[in-house]
Amino acid sequence: MSLPTAQLIEHSDTHVRLSITADADLIQFAGHFPGTPILPGVAQVDWAIRFALQYFAPAGSCQRLDALKFNDRVLPGDALELTLEWSPEKNTLRFAYTVDGRAKSSGRAVFQR
Repeated sequence: MSLPTAQLIEHSDTHVRLSITADADLIQFAGHFPGTPILPGVAQVDWAIRFALQYFAPAGSCQRLDALKFNDRVLPGDALELTLEWSPEKNTLRFAYTVDGRAKSSGRAVFQR
């Protein structure tokens, strides 16, 4: 899966905020669903983990996902904000997608130690 274009808003050793436009031509919208496209949850999780690998370089691979919540659909054209919180002590990533402050999805990825 390819990553969307993202603009860095904020970055520290344990925190990243990105601005992402869910362009209608993203491959992730193809076929999900014809006539009413929405961004699949698996794409949202994939993006969060892949951006975390870029900014935090966690040791090991993702072992499991916890507390996944999909509050609302992500539609073509949505201006997403992705917040990543890295906990090096726990080797855990918390992520959340919002649009205009409204929750779209969130979860936690636990990496191997």
